[in-house]
Amino acid sequence: MGFLEKKLAPFGEKVAAQRHLKALREGVLMAMPLVLIGSIFTLIGSFPVKEWTQWLAAHGQLDVWFNRLANNSFGLIALLTCFGIAYRLAQSYDVDGPSAGVLAVGSFLVCTPSIQTKDGVAGIPYNQLGGKGLFTAIVVAMIATEIYRLFIQKDFTIKMPKNVPEVVGKSFAALVPGTVILLLFGIVAKILEATGVGSLNMLLAVIVGTPLALIGSTLPGTFVAVLLNSVFWFCGVNGGQVVGSVMNPIWLQLADENRLALQAGQALPNIITAPFMDLFVYMGGGGATIGLAICLMFLSKSKEYKMLGKVSGIPALFNINTAILFSFPTVLNPIMIIPFICTPLINAVVCYSAMSMGLVPYTTGVALPWTTPPIMGGFLATGSWKGAVLQLILICISIAIYYPFFRAADRAHLKAELDSDSEVENK
Repeated sequence: MGFLEKKLAPFGEKVAAQRHLKALREGVLMAMPLVLIGSIFTLIGSFPVKEWTQWLAAHGQLDVWFNRLANNSFGLIALLTCFGIAYRLAQSYDVDGPSAGVLAVGSFLVCTPSIQTKDGVAGIPYNQLGGKGLFTAIVVAMIATEIYRLFIQKDFTIKMPKNVPEVVGKSFAALVPGTVILLLFGIVAKILEATGVGSLNMLLAVIVGTPLALIGSTLPGTFVAVLLNSVFWFCGVNGGQVVGSVMNPIWLQLADENRLALQAGQALPNIITAPFMDLFVYMGGGGATIGLAICLMFLSKSKEYKMLGKVSGIPALFNINTAILFSFPTVLNPIMIIPFICTPLINAVVCYSAMSMGLVPYTTGVALPWTTPPIMGGFLATGSWKGAVLQLILICISIAIYYPFFRAADRAHLKAELDSDSEVENK
């Protein structure tokens, strides 16, 4: 406990506050509104009911229209994330965020391989702007912003008179760093093309994407991520901010691969995706505390715990467990460390096993909000009632794991309350 409190917790806080990881986390979140909207279009256009998809195709090719809406929302996640990361990182340096974001997007498009029609019309494929281009977007955004802020902070810019509007002044200030940034990435793209590598996307997919995908898409890798998330949360540090900064882009990319496969009528390739983690592994929030919330709501003997159950029970159904973490508490509570770490790990094993054996369909790539309540979330994420049943099973597992530890804490708390009441009466 001393190590967790004095060593690991401060380390986690430093990692969560590191400017590049913070920009990565916030940049991805800036893209989430369109991702969620695109998921709705994907769900409607590719809902796994044959009669429905046939009806859409027979009425003005509505299935193609819904796919177009999805491609122009969810399918732009890399492009939007690139702008968001650059914007937030520039803000952390107190330089102009919009200019950095625009330059990063331009650099990302320079590095993105184009396609050409038979008529000679050039364009950029949707799949390079979505999940496949996510690693490139992250790298380009951070490098472009670092170059931009160095030019601005070193005052190596074109200066305009003071009476010129601020917006115009910032635009001219971005000319010199913008030219250098675009030329740099243009040269990199040309070298990679000339050497036969192809593009920065392909290079990063091999160097960065392959090892990270192996971690994020495998059960052992998920074990490590879940374990670290739980340990940091137990120390009072937001595990989602520490671990999620690295893992969420990977899981979103895997979800996008499932979405594209669903649109193409192909077998879904990935078991572990963002919805798999948010809606199945972390049911009730960090530590998968939905079982503990139900125990507090219906099984508490302690007056304080009964009140806490009333306050925290409903939010827990939407995966919000702040009250439980800090009021029960589970944070730095030796009694709760075992269920807090074990429950999400067991959830991951059960879910992975059920999906790999074909008992439950894979998540379809629909990126639902992490606050989607159980039953509804399982059904929408998998497109099947089996997903909802799996969530019910996970809730029962969470209750079974948490109950013995909750009961011990509840008895101790009840005894303390009774002793306190006796002292008051004696006085």
